Amino acid sequence: MFQKNAFKKFPVIFLIFANAIVLGLNWFIAAWRFGVSEEFIPLHYTIYFGVDRFGPRFDIFLFPTLGLTLFAVNILIYKILFNKNALWQGVFMGLTFLFELILLSALILSVLKSVS
Repeated sequence: MFQKNAFKKFPVIFLIFANAIVLGLNWFIAAWRFGVSEEFIPLHYTIYFGVDRFGPRFDIFLFPTLGLTLFAVNILIYKILFNKNALWQGVFMGLTFLFELILLSALILSVLKSVS
């Protein structure tokens, strides 16, 4: 009735779906902001110098593109290298989720800085 490994794989499957949701949110925010932004937008801000990188508005897609590339490469590595070990699968997908959240927060901060 139940497979032995079904409960071992649940956290990894949950993390893959969480990564996909964060990546989708990243793409949604970038597409939304692209439609309402000016020609040049601030892309990087430091506390010492303020805004130190401006770019054309299509550069806002750098964040989701980097996230998609990271997710695709990590899924390939997950399938090839960590096929038998559930612990390392969970660690690897958890770190991927952390990096996706960092990219999402960078995008949100970039959007908020261009609004102010």
